[in-house]
Amino acid sequence: MACHHLRGRGMALAIGPGRENPSKRKWQLAVFSMVLLCCLQVLSTGSREAVAGEESAPTEAEADLAYMMTDTLVVRASALADAVTPSAGGLVTRVDLDDEPGPRDISDELSQVAGIQVRRYGGVGFAAVPALRGASAAQIRIFLDGMPLNSAQTGTADLSKLPVERFSAAEIHRGAVPAGFGGMGGAGAINLITRDRAEGTDLRLFTGSFGDLGGRATWGVSGDQGRRSVLVLAHGRRVGNDYQYNDHNQTFNEPDDDTLRTRANAWFREWGMWGTARQETGSLEARLTAGYLRQDGGRPGPLNYPSPNSSVRFQRANGQARLSWKQALNLELSGAKEKQFLYDPANEIEDGFGGTIRSQGEDVTVRLSWTGNLLTSGGPLLPTVDVVAGVEERRQWYRQYYDTDSDPLRNRRTSSAFAATTVGFAANRLQVLPGWRWQRNEDNFPPVPVLPFLPEEAGVLHQRDDISPSLGAVWEICRERLFLQGHAARSIRVPTWIELFGHRGGIDGNRELIPEEITSADVAVTWRAAAGSGFGRLAFFRARTEQTIVFLQNSVSSSQAINLGQTRTRGLELEGSLTGLSGFSLTGNFTWQEAIDQGDRPEYNGNDLPYLSDRVLWLRLNRSVGRWQPWLEFSWASGKYRDRANTELNKASAREIVNLGLARDMDPGWLGSAGQLTVAVEVVNLFDNTVYDIEEFPLPGRSWQLSVRVRR
Repeated sequence: MACHHLRGRGMALAIGPGRENPSKRKWQLAVFSMVLLCCLQVLSTGSREAVAGEESAPTEAEADLAYMMTDTLVVRASALADAVTPSAGGLVTRVDLDDEPGPRDISDELSQVAGIQVRRYGGVGFAAVPALRGASAAQIRIFLDGMPLNSAQTGTADLSKLPVERFSAAEIHRGAVPAGFGGMGGAGAINLITRDRAEGTDLRLFTGSFGDLGGRATWGVSGDQGRRSVLVLAHGRRVGNDYQYNDHNQTFNEPDDDTLRTRANAWFREWGMWGTARQETGSLEARLTAGYLRQDGGRPGPLNYPSPNSSVRFQRANGQARLSWKQALNLELSGAKEKQFLYDPANEIEDGFGGTIRSQGEDVTVRLSWTGNLLTSGGPLLPTVDVVAGVEERRQWYRQYYDTDSDPLRNRRTSSAFAATTVGFAANRLQVLPGWRWQRNEDNFPPVPVLPFLPEEAGVLHQRDDISPSLGAVWEICRERLFLQGHAARSIRVPTWIELFGHRGGIDGNRELIPEEITSADVAVTWRAAAGSGFGRLAFFRARTEQTIVFLQNSVSSSQAINLGQTRTRGLELEGSLTGLSGFSLTGNFTWQEAIDQGDRPEYNGNDLPYLSDRVLWLRLNRSVGRWQPWLEFSWASGKYRDRANTELNKASAREIVNLGLARDMDPGWLGSAGQLTVAVEVVNLFDNTVYDIEEFPLPGRSWQLSVRVRR
């Protein structure tokens, strides 16, 4: 597969800004410019060494086949190995997570991708949810090796519960969910790919600001000429998160009452194990993965409702088995069991529901799929036809306990069938990919009682069938250089359990909710330079959601989900990279989007959707100078409203974040001929900017990170 390789050492923190002084911003930009110029001056005197392991350019036959692969941008530190290859299936960016030297998480990596904005509720270990092209978190489907992760309870998958240590890459599908992936209701998808086939021992230790300390150990072995392999991984991390923040006392434009405070009860602990085994026997290949994760931490709460005595615990065990015959017929089974405990001894969080609140969920998915070639071109005028088709069954269960009381057992059954065909014309220089997915959702359980002592009502079947079609095409205008592609899709997002059936502590159910209908389309032009020296892509997109679901307050102490009406997003994405500029490598992206509320409420109609910047820029400059690898990152996001009313006094100002880092590779004799030692240090948020993604949840300011990695 033709790939673009850039290694992401930096961390693009914080899309969401807080209040900022204009004079301070000018000073920061001036210092940033001076730092950049100094770096350029120093680096320009160094020598450039060739990057080891660089991929060769594809042959003509390989290039023809590559058009069916994903459009890939891989974030790595090396120079471009090859340029991206467009895909008829959608606009896709691939983030390489394999060689990250520092304590990075999925949220940091995804923040560097065009079209994505991540909202965080605190420092390391706290909830993080993505927005993609203005779509809500519930409209973004998240997968693990193609198997669905989104919860029926909330509709989302918390990124903080997905440890980056386990994954080798993340694929971001913008505008549509591939037909072969599980689940519907998507304006886009994120597919996390687990590690596989690693040889030898890999040990990484790191430390940093706010008591950050952790590590990862990986051991892998293979045999029988690679037909068997085993990989075992263990990881752990702890951080105090006792960072200082600027408390603006709910007056974002009045600096006189600001107070510098220290975040309390935000500590976090995490440890986990994960392993995979693979065996090839003749035409059969079997793969088994399994893992366990435990997270403990304080629950500080929002600034205006602190909970200094509360804490949470999260546990998950998950596994996946895959049996493949000739890499064409695949049978997959995945399962997960999660438990979450909220310890609230002082009754600080939910009045009347103090003590221990426990929830438990199970998730089982079975999928059978087939990939085949129906027609191989026998000449220039005959097309090629490839097909992927399959069926999937998913069951989810969930129950919440309040000491001795409990909610009804919730369960959802999701049955689906999918098919996609790739038709190639003119030696695959024109490809058309129609996709189709049918899905049935069944919920059958009583609603949550208004008061815990009231009896449960009878269960009611809540069932619906939906179809999700898609269409994509890519045209190679100039051989291996210039491509034109376009995609369109329609999808349905079924309401979540909380939206339909409510939640104790202030959320009433609404069984009359209508599912959201999402339509999206984009068109893009991709250019690839010769010898993999650079690429560029400009994409225009548009999306519309009918019957958008939002929560509105319906009494003094409760809220309820309703169908608001329509929302619309349109914009453009510009991605690109260049290498060979006196040894430098520059990569970046810019996103402009207009996300508008077009619902039935006249006071909100025409307003910007909250918590979304309409312009986001990310740039990264790096260079290999012998064994030294310095890098500099700059991210910028425009101001954004924090409420649906678009109140100017509640608008966050623009935010600039600068990260600066340096890594060095060494080959000490005590590691042997195949060993390597890498030391990396990074300063994150160099100018210590005030950062708030969510109004009452401050994020860390300037911090440092140091990591040491040993491989042999």
